[in-house]
Amino acid sequence: MAKQDGLVSSRYSPDDAEDCLGLLAKVWGDSELAAPAYHDWQCQRSPAGAAVASLAREKETGGLVGQVVTIPINVRLSGKVHTAGLSLNPVVDPGYENGDIFVSLMRDVCAFSAEAGIAFSYGFPDQPSYSTFVNKAGFRDIGSVPLLIRPLNPKRLALKATNSLVLGKTASIARRIWRTPVPAPRQEIPPDLEIAEVDSFDDSFGVFWDRIQHRFPVMVVRDPAYLNWRFSDAPTREYMTFAGKSDGKIRGFAVLRVAPLGRFSAGLIVDLVVEASAEGRLVGRLLIDQACSYSKEHDLDLVASLALRHTDEFRLLRSRGFWVCPKFLQPQPYRLVVRCHDEEASPSRLAHDLRNWFVTMGDYDAV
Repeated sequence: MAKQDGLVSSRYSPDDAEDCLGLLAKVWGDSELAAPAYHDWQCQRSPAGAAVASLAREKETGGLVGQVVTIPINVRLSGKVHTAGLSLNPVVDPGYENGDIFVSLMRDVCAFSAEAGIAFSYGFPDQPSYSTFVNKAGFRDIGSVPLLIRPLNPKRLALKATNSLVLGKTASIARRIWRTPVPAPRQEIPPDLEIAEVDSFDDSFGVFWDRIQHRFPVMVVRDPAYLNWRFSDAPTREYMTFAGKSDGKIRGFAVLRVAPLGRFSAGLIVDLVVEASAEGRLVGRLLIDQACSYSKEHDLDLVASLALRHTDEFRLLRSRGFWVCPKFLQPQPYRLVVRCHDEEASPSRLAHDLRNWFVTMGDYDAV
């Protein structure tokens, strides 16, 4: 009899938190994922509701051996707010990895999500779980989100990329691949335009969201409740937010974080959102410059961000010396997968087309 035959599944409740933390610690060791405060923040405090999850336990002992978790997220979909589910990477006890636990639990979570009125689930699965999401769990790969990078120390970046100790070789690679960007033309900045650091997201960000929410058919709702939960309240991460204002209005903001990106030390532009106007684009350029200056001060290897090619944010990053990251440098492909849970003619089908999306690193749970 296969080990899986001795398992039972159930829907997650807060009473399961301690067992889930134990499984996370067993699989991923001493990481933030196994920290009680992080687990509570992620699974219980989203403005859209508590996590939807399915657990697998040994029938005889009750020991937890697997979990699949989706976090409800409010999404603006075709002009109305719906609830979507951000799928996290599955966790399975190493002794059960060869079975179909993940597939069974994912199907349970999708059924629970449909019952809860969640329109669709989406995620950025890692390499080990990608094929299961797409080939067995009914998710559709709608495309990859480009990773854009701007090297700050090309020589050191080349050394880390090639694992070579031959400085001549790495310096040659650096000169050929990562050239210093040409300085941008000097910009005339209106006297009332201000770039300032903010500690939290007040009602002015709600007004900003009301103005920019129509930019794309599919966007995570970036109102103050979400932004404060996602960036200000995260217990194990430090983010820094800069906002650009003119005429008393927010024109754009950027959320930064210093964190490893594969082998490199990086300044991550986790969220970059600008108003679709000349003032918004000017603020976007200044916010990107602020992120680069901040990263240089911390002696980081590079600055990085995720942005889709059809957005102003992508074009702004390219204009400030960012390039689409070569595949051999990417820590993983950022492939967006989607599974709709409601009827075939529903607006959620818009989520199956990457051109309808606005996506940043902030929409990816691991950053």
